[in-house]
Amino acid sequence: MLYRHAKHFIETFIIMGDQENGISQPAYQVHSSEDLGKHLVAARDLNPGDLVLTERPLVFGPKAMPDPESVMPCVGCYKPILTDAGERCAKCGWPVCSGNCPGLKDPRHHAAECEVLSVRPDCVLNDMADYYRHDALLPLRCVLLQKTDPESWQNVLEMQSHMECRTPGTEAYDEANEFIVEYLINNFVKKLDNKFNNSYKITAEILHRICGIIDTNALEIRLAQGTELNALYGETYKMEHSCIPNTKHTFSLSPKDRKDFYKISIKAVIPIVKDHHISTMYSHALWGTQARRQHLKDTKYFSCKCQRCSDPTELGTYLSAMKCLGDGTKPCDGIHLPENPLDDETDWICTKCSVKISNSQVNMVISQMGEEVENVLMMGGSVTILENLLCRLSTFLHPNHYHLYSIKHSLVQLYGRQPGYTSHETLNKKIKMCRDLIAITKALDPGNARLSLYYSILQHELHSALVTKCKTPNDDCTVKKVEDLKEYLSEAKLAITEALASLKDDMEEVSGKKLQDVIMNSKKDFERYCKEKKINI
Repeated sequence: MLYRHAKHFIETFIIMGDQENGISQPAYQVHSSEDLGKHLVAARDLNPGDLVLTERPLVFGPKAMPDPESVMPCVGCYKPILTDAGERCAKCGWPVCSGNCPGLKDPRHHAAECEVLSVRPDCVLNDMADYYRHDALLPLRCVLLQKTDPESWQNVLEMQSHMECRTPGTEAYDEANEFIVEYLINNFVKKLDNKFNNSYKITAEILHRICGIIDTNALEIRLAQGTELNALYGETYKMEHSCIPNTKHTFSLSPKDRKDFYKISIKAVIPIVKDHHISTMYSHALWGTQARRQHLKDTKYFSCKCQRCSDPTELGTYLSAMKCLGDGTKPCDGIHLPENPLDDETDWICTKCSVKISNSQVNMVISQMGEEVENVLMMGGSVTILENLLCRLSTFLHPNHYHLYSIKHSLVQLYGRQPGYTSHETLNKKIKMCRDLIAITKALDPGNARLSLYYSILQHELHSALVTKCKTPNDDCTVKKVEDLKEYLSEAKLAITEALASLKDDMEEVSGKKLQDVIMNSKKDFERYCKEKKINI
């Protein structure tokens, strides 16, 4: 363990050196406290873009695909393969992209586990999602570290498992027991010979502990081909959570050295003063406080008390706020906010009148609305459907509420593009909506740590609406004056510059690269238009 820390600090020392006076300093230090356990603090002042740490994963493994009956990940390289038509590993029979897949002989991928999986050599073509459980591979790879990489195994065991919260009868324990622990023991571990069992200690207790470690500490990696991995990192796991994270992490998905696959890099996105905590985020930045805190309790077993969670207004965004409908005798234009957002049973009080509503009432209403919004968005709702839903929910919710944010974010991508929604009135509505959403997004995520794609889309849509407005004649069919065009085009140029800058750390992801291509095309069209109009911005 001392060697691992020393190796890490040497790497950070070289990469992140502060050259002032010719003396280099590491970017972070590991501290420990009763409340937080191990956590990272800045060893010196860090600026946006400074590298905090970079490291290879201790272990990683594939997640099951959304529809495993039709598509599964190759166990060697994780490419999606047709479940019923793909090739099989010659030794263990698990689905692979090709018998020549290089990952099949790589101990970091499939080679080590293949010996275990091969004790059940028969293949099946029915109920394959139950027969080949890819979510069980990462726990298996973890316990195999006992022999393949003892140092990493000890590092994994140092991680928090929260077994005190995962007792028999809890949902987490029972799911892990049925789908991973019993699956591995009954199908494979019990069939291994004594020689193997003497080299490894694989028991139900150890597997449950590993499942807890994975659920608590693993990071999700989205691959270009559409598959996902979970990975454990020896230093990164020590980073604490904050709903206003000051770092962003990226993964190396196309390195020159195969050993650097899934290497993580963590950069500061806002200034971090020396001795201040270094944080990441384990929830969704566009969920309201109660949804975020409940998710963290269910998955990470702690109650967040960060600045955003402690603020009823969520940094002035009112992302969870509801409208007050009065006491039944007279209307009220106030808004309801949680009296104490850190209390799960808090009442919601109005900012203008004495009306209170219970937390259970709020949860019921917000949950029902959330299901409706999710269903409409999943179905790819039309402008009319989205506008009707927005109008109806706006009766009860603050204009900035996160459910309305989701609807508006979809609408701005339709306004100005779909036939019948290109009028000046619609474009003006789109421009205002984009500006409002941009302000919310910047307040919640000032360093683009979590919402860079959302922010980039909004800036691109604002650019698009402003340029379209320039190209569209006035309502009286007259052509716009050059002075008017300059005002719109100046804002359009700033918006597209912001849209591209927001994506600078997302180029390894397919979604980031695709979005960049779209925005670059818009930028070329914009420059061509300005040149045609002889307008210098």
